Amino acid sequence: MRNDLYTITTLSNLHVGSGDINFDIIDNQVQRDAITGLPTIHSSSLKGALREASGESKYTQYIFGADNKAKEAQAGAFHFFEASLLARPVRSNKKPYFMATSVGVIENFLTFLEDFEINIDAELKVALEALSKVKVQEGKPIIFEKLDGVILEDTEATANSLDVSALEEFLGKNLALFADADFKALSLPVLARNYLEDGVSKNLWYEEVVPKKSKFYFAIAKPTNLDEADKKEKLDAFEKRFDNNTHVQFGGHKSIGYGYSKVEKVSL
Repeated sequence: MRNDLYTITTLSNLHVGSGDINFDIIDNQVQRDAITGLPTIHSSSLKGALREASGESKYTQYIFGADNKAKEAQAGAFHFFEASLLARPVRSNKKPYFMATSVGVIENFLTFLEDFEINIDAELKVALEALSKVKVQEGKPIIFEKLDGVILEDTEATANSLDVSALEEFLGKNLALFADADFKALSLPVLARNYLEDGVSKNLWYEEVVPKKSKFYFAIAKPTNLDEADKKEKLDAFEKRFDNNTHVQFGGHKSIGYGYSKVEKVSL
């Protein structure tokens, strides 16, 4: 098997629901990683969205497996791993937003690359390793440009001279580095939703969303024991879906524009 790296950039607010019953103020919460507590997209949700975006073709069942209507079960040849949060926008008084991440997130990503034996651009990897070594104190997020009096959410940022230009395409411009605890504590937007019947409110609920511009990463394990004909028909056909920054809809509320995202394969 060969593991390939992909990124997801949300183009609209994203709600991939956890499905958990809770008695909190927020009725519908997003999926979260069991260890880090950060937003995630579970493998089953990811695979289902990619299958729908790919459409039905002669290679669909081979890649994704038999659908629920099939008489016989068949596992897909591709293995889809959950998507982890890489960076997310935070509000600022100086710019519309900064792209926030944390040392722990970067360290986990580098470990992920090592565990799954994934190679990335050497310059990008060096820049990520340098970022992971920056010391960040709790309550003192860091930006990497000369700006005074920058407030990120409700916290004043400090400046660092590290050159992060090699990270702009991967993590986004206006990078901000948070302590792990502060990054985890950043709240997600909560939107009020209302069901109307004949103009009368019948149900008001609150829903958590991951904001647009957020970035996730995930891997797909693909078979390498294909002959040339099968490779062209099955593997290459899937790869072409991501040649032009494929747009995929993840999670619920498709009719109101939630979850539209750009999926890109990370090249070496």
